[in-house]
Amino acid sequence: MAGELTPLVLLPRYSTFVGTSTGGAGKEYVTIAMDVTEFERAILNCWRGKLLGTSPTFGLTFQESSDQQTWSTCAGTNVSAYDPGEETEGQASATISKQWFRVKVVLGGTAPAATCWAVGFLERRLS
Repeated sequence: MAGELTPLVLLPRYSTFVGTSTGGAGKEYVTIAMDVTEFERAILNCWRGKLLGTSPTFGLTFQESSDQQTWSTCAGTNVSAYDPGEETEGQASATISKQWFRVKVVLGGTAPAATCWAVGFLERRLS
């Protein structure tokens, strides 16, 4: 039986990200880390608009940490470099086993820009 669901907004509608790091290796944007000790899973609906720039790339990664210093990709479905596609909504399901949780947006290409959002639920651990 699933635990109680708590609404979650990680990237509000409509969040826009622009630019890459020096050398075009990719620009990372991360949400604030959330204490998810009471939760075992995140179920997120994600949407992305049209990518702008030259050869732009986009990816969402769902990450967890024990100390907010070292981050790793969560286990689950569509949790690493997830791209739902242009003007498409898709779902990701991340299993949470550590205290902290965040989402990372990575843009690549030359002068990339993307608009996206990620909302859903955290599922409470059953005791």
